[in-house]
Amino acid sequence: MVQSETAYHWDEMVFLRYHGLKSSVVGINEKITIARGDKVELACPIDIATCGELHSLKWFKGTERIAVVSGDGEVAKVEGSYNDRLSLSHEAQTSRLIFRSVEIADEDTYLCETTFLEPSELCENSGAYSVALNVYAVPSVITLQDGNRNSIKNGSHIGPMREGQDLQVVCEVYGARPEPVISWHRSGRVVRDNLVVEEHNGLFTVKSTLSLTLSRQELGATYNCRVEMKGLHLSVDNQFHIDLQVRPTKINLSGVEHHTVQGTKVLLQCQVSGARPAANMTWYNSSKLITEESSEMTSINTKTYLQNDGTFETISQMIFTATRFENGASMRCEADNIVMREDMDRPLHDTLTLEVMYPPVVSVKPENITVNETQDFLIFCDYEANPASLESVKWYRNNQEIKLNSVRYEGGNPEQTALLIKNSTRHDIGAYTCELSNSIGFDVSDNEVYVDVIYKPTVMLTMDPEAPVVENDQANITLLCNIVDGNPMLLTKVRWFLDGEFLKELPECEEETLGTDENLCEVDPSKMLLQNVGREFIGNYSCEGFNAAGWGDVSEENPLDIYYEPGNASMVHYPYIAIKRRSVTFNCSIEDRGNPAASRYRWLRGGKPVLDVVTPSWTVDPVGLDSRTTFACFAYNEGGEGYPAEVNLEVHAPPAFIQKLQPYTGALFSTTNMSLSCRVECIPSCSISWFKDGIGIEESDERYYITNTYLPSEPATGDFESAYSVLHFNMSAWPNGILDRIKDSSNYSCVSTNNSAGPGVRSTTYFGVEYPPENTSLSSTTISVEEGKIPPKIVCSSRAYPEPAFYWTRNGEIIAKGSALIVDEGLRRSDAGKYTCTAFNKHGNHSTDAYIDIHYKPTCQIMRKEIEDEDVLICVATGSPRESEFEWSVKYANDSLQSHRIKSDAYESYLTLDDAVSAMRIYVCVASNNVGMGTPCEMEVAGYVAWWLKGDVLTPYILIGAVAALLLAVILVCIIIICICRRKRRQEKCKYRKLTQSHTYQHMITDPHSVRDRKTKTKTHLRNINGNECEQVVRLGFLSVLWFSRVFRWYEICSFLILGLCSIYLSL
Repeated sequence: MVQSETAYHWDEMVFLRYHGLKSSVVGINEKITIARGDKVELACPIDIATCGELHSLKWFKGTERIAVVSGDGEVAKVEGSYNDRLSLSHEAQTSRLIFRSVEIADEDTYLCETTFLEPSELCENSGAYSVALNVYAVPSVITLQDGNRNSIKNGSHIGPMREGQDLQVVCEVYGARPEPVISWHRSGRVVRDNLVVEEHNGLFTVKSTLSLTLSRQELGATYNCRVEMKGLHLSVDNQFHIDLQVRPTKINLSGVEHHTVQGTKVLLQCQVSGARPAANMTWYNSSKLITEESSEMTSINTKTYLQNDGTFETISQMIFTATRFENGASMRCEADNIVMREDMDRPLHDTLTLEVMYPPVVSVKPENITVNETQDFLIFCDYEANPASLESVKWYRNNQEIKLNSVRYEGGNPEQTALLIKNSTRHDIGAYTCELSNSIGFDVSDNEVYVDVIYKPTVMLTMDPEAPVVENDQANITLLCNIVDGNPMLLTKVRWFLDGEFLKELPECEEETLGTDENLCEVDPSKMLLQNVGREFIGNYSCEGFNAAGWGDVSEENPLDIYYEPGNASMVHYPYIAIKRRSVTFNCSIEDRGNPAASRYRWLRGGKPVLDVVTPSWTVDPVGLDSRTTFACFAYNEGGEGYPAEVNLEVHAPPAFIQKLQPYTGALFSTTNMSLSCRVECIPSCSISWFKDGIGIEESDERYYITNTYLPSEPATGDFESAYSVLHFNMSAWPNGILDRIKDSSNYSCVSTNNSAGPGVRSTTYFGVEYPPENTSLSSTTISVEEGKIPPKIVCSSRAYPEPAFYWTRNGEIIAKGSALIVDEGLRRSDAGKYTCTAFNKHGNHSTDAYIDIHYKPTCQIMRKEIEDEDVLICVATGSPRESEFEWSVKYANDSLQSHRIKSDAYESYLTLDDAVSAMRIYVCVASNNVGMGTPCEMEVAGYVAWWLKGDVLTPYILIGAVAALLLAVILVCIIIICICRRKRRQEKCKYRKLTQSHTYQHMITDPHSVRDRKTKTKTHLRNINGNECEQVVRLGFLSVLWFSRVFRWYEICSFLILGLCSIYLSL
């Protein structure tokens, strides 16, 4: 068994080519080549036909006898140590020596020596037959290993390895015979190797060592170790590939040839070839490393391409936007790989110097300029550019170009970039920038000069807060004198005015107080605080501001408004005592309306505000339980709320039902607990009385008892105090403790008394005695209808109170609701059955059943059975009604069936088949009932066939037994007849002798001829007698056999023949 992944199935390959191979060799009769471990037979031919009887046979291995066989083969012995592995097979013309498992040591020349007892002269046998047995062995293991004895798989890669390294690979074969040949190949060419061969126990071990010093020539190389067994015409290849790493050999940087312009995309390409693995690329700007992370405007794309020689070509492209900072810069590309890094070699590099043309880079100065209005000022514009010559100069103020054609401006041209502005005004205030352009483009200064021209302020007065304030808030108001225009926009002094009159000037400080604790000069003069403002602060305020340019104009007046609340309220209402469900009106009034004048009022009900009422008059409609509380009102405005007025409202309620009697009240006739109740709201209080059919119910009536309760108000429902009365039915006082269905159905009423708020109220209910459904009946209990037709409706009725409802069910499922069962479509036969009507009310239910019978034409089915040893067809009809009439016929035949073979009843019909009919027939049965004639059914019946022709499995055996029994019976009858006839003859012979002797004695003297004639007649008479009796016996036997043969009719002819032969024999 090969033990390596690089091994092949040597056994199968050798077996296909050489198993049982034979060839003739000089001095050797036969040559056999076999694999080790296989079974082989050495055959020795024995020419018995020519040489005669064999005496003995011997087998020799070389000169050693290993087996002997006697001539008759009874003695066959394997000698010595071969007994366990060899066996002998001896036949008349061949003797075989069998090796169960061939070993290498079994390879030799085997001699078969034959000795004959008396060899004839024609025997050409020399007495010896030789067989050369050659044993081969496939390699048990084929391995590839490196110098460190690590296994190398077939087709795998070794490495990575670097050029200049030494590589040693060993290809080794174990356990082969004959000696295998190992050779190394590279690209089809043989490579020198070192070979070592060892032999042990007839098996060869061959080891071939390949030694290499790696160079670029090994790039992509495949080395193949070929193991050949030339005697067997077999070879196996194991190969490996070298993963060789080499340094790059060439670098080239290309890109801009002359110059580029700032802002354009620049593509530099660095190409490195001859490296494996692929080279790593690095970009530098002079000595500064360039990466995509270091510059958002730079993109580096590197791709690697595998070349035919196994090396990689790496192309790195760097794309960036050229700026003035790259002008004169040295762009460098470096490349290396792991081979160079491990050898500490400097990377390959190439350099390219860039020239970038760019527009002017501009700056202005000085940073800030401050002048008084009408003064002159000068601004400078400096730049750097490639090329340095300018084509135009522009100046901008607040990003607006300045038209330099005025006499107020000097300079601002390519020869003099600085700008002089004369007689400055407030419109010259702003940020100044300069724009220069050359042949490449233009640029605006990245900084600006701010020019400030100072002038007198313009102010506006505002208040914080701006909205009117409420007096009760005791708020503070800040007056702000805001500068609208002026330069500088800072007020150093402010004068304040109220209604045109001077109030004060801020800050309030004197020169002699500077530096003391009482110094007020640090106060912001543009703000004045009014504290705890009240209605006395109402007026128009204005201010005047001062800056470095002087006092400005007085601002427009701004009014200050102070809100305050209205005065105390008073309230009246009508009517004085409110009635529930009626209205009451409240009026609220004030004397001081406040600022602004109050026009809205706020109402409170039970201490809670009423949000939807803001008028001085409020009508509450309707009045309810929630109106029996405190009402309050007050006026309010933006200044606050006035003092409220309050009143407690008294409310009365006329009698009204909270719980009245239902129009109808029902109770089960057998109830044990029944009562009626009503509840009447009334303030002042009232009482309740009960009436039956208009007649008051007295407390002395034992059938009833009354309970009365006065209940408190219920805020949740809005109900006032109420009288609650319950009329209880004392069922124990009723006859039999039950209600009468007719007499006890009455009108019951509850009636309240009057009070000061209104008249009393009455509520009436009809009290009905109820009972569950009973006496349920149907308009029709049984209905018969033909299939496909619509049946008449069935109406269900029942007695119950309240009136019952109805539903119809079939098989436990509801099919209709209502008292009538109406079918709108034709019925099917599956719809036949029981339909149940159920009447129900809240007290129970009662049911009754209706039956629907579906009539339909019969369907028939023919069955075949054997009844009392006769073959019978049975026609069974299924229909509604079930009673049917039957008619039999033969399909495709004119003749009719015999009536005595047909028997029928109301459900089935029987037809007895005629066994005389040999032809196939189709029998048709038609069933009909009072609905009509059904569909015919038919059955195909084959003609009568004798039972021994039906092809049963047991038929042949039955026939054979029958023939044997018949023959045995015939033979027995013949034997009996023969025995009887012989016995009769013997008896007649005895009588004849006696009679002859008597007659001879009497007539011997008188007439010898007559005696002779009498003997002859006597013999003839006896023969006739014997013949008649035998004929009777034969006839009896014949009749017996003939009767027996009727059971087996086809044997009649045979019986006649046998009896005829017996008759002939007896007659003879």
